[in-house]
Amino acid sequence: EVALARRLGVSRGPVREAARALEKSGLVTVIVNRGAFVRMLTLDEAMDIYELNAVIFGLAAGQVATCVTAEMALELRALVESMDRAIAEGDRDAFFEFNVRFHQRIMVFARNRQAEAVYLDYTKKLLLFRRRSFDRIGNMAESNAEHHQLLDAILAGMAPLARERAEAHARSGRARFLSAIECQEAEPPATICLPRDG
Repeated sequence: EVALARRLGVSRGPVREAARALEKSGLVTVIVNRGAFVRMLTLDEAMDIYELNAVIFGLAAGQVATCVTAEMALELRALVESMDRAIAEGDRDAFFEFNVRFHQRIMVFARNRQAEAVYLDYTKKLLLFRRRSFDRIGNMAESNAEHHQLLDAILAGMAPLARERAEAHARSGRARFLSAIECQEAEPPATICLPRDG
């Protein structure tokens, strides 16, 4: 805190608050009497979280398909269409924000607060990994094509299909991440540091 405060020309208070905010978002780990450290995830941990999220997201999507309202449908469709526009404009940041919101709204609409809490807690640990998955324009288009298919199943009230497509979408996201970091399954790195996204 002292070194950062001196370097930034501010008091320690704002630096401490920033560290707490980063800890809440899952980007750093704060150790008492030692300081804040960039959160480290092994590749195995990241893959476990992707798999857990796939199951929870699938559960939520299936539930939404059984209770979807016109209002929910309009909101989800608007988000998917916003992602289409972001892709056409090559706006990765906008796409990512709409993508995160689409997933979060499905979790909210499912009305399962425990599942939502677990999903959001684990998802924030992968936030920058997920952003990195969209470094390539083709990955954004592929992801949103999956969103379109998932939304179709939800709007048709086809709960088993919605669940299946949501899980497949989450696992495709894992594959896009692995592709983005050019990871070879035969020789995975032992540890991955959360990438800094400019």
